[in-house]
Amino acid sequence: MSRQCQLTGKKTATGNNRPFSLKATRRTFRVNLFTKKMFNPLTGKIERMKLSAKAIRTLKKWAKETGHETDAEKMAKLSAQTAEKKTTNVAKGRVRKEKLTPKQKKEIEAAKAAELLEHKPTALETEKKED
Repeated sequence: MSRQCQLTGKKTATGNNRPFSLKATRRTFRVNLFTKKMFNPLTGKIERMKLSAKAIRTLKKWAKETGHETDAEKMAKLSAQTAEKKTTNVAKGRVRKEKLTPKQKKEIEAAKAAELLEHKPTALETEKKED
């Protein structure tokens, strides 16, 4: 296939490079083409098409106006659904634990020791001891 948009018919154009000296040299202007999978309602199948960026934007605009989803949006939803099914690293317990400095570790141990020393029996504990 040539470098041509199958929807708009845009293709490679030629022109001139014009530097400050205005000396003309020939050059080509290529189309901004993308290969996209599109649903063909006539055949009922998904086909690959070479479309220019402008054609893709126009199709998205038409889809918004008519209230239809584009194929790209449908595929994005499907991939999001499959991503939700996969378990995450958090669920598998692969998340890195927070690293503490030695000073922080000592402070945590001191706080735990202070809680144990200052532990005062609650009303429920005193009632159980009296029974």
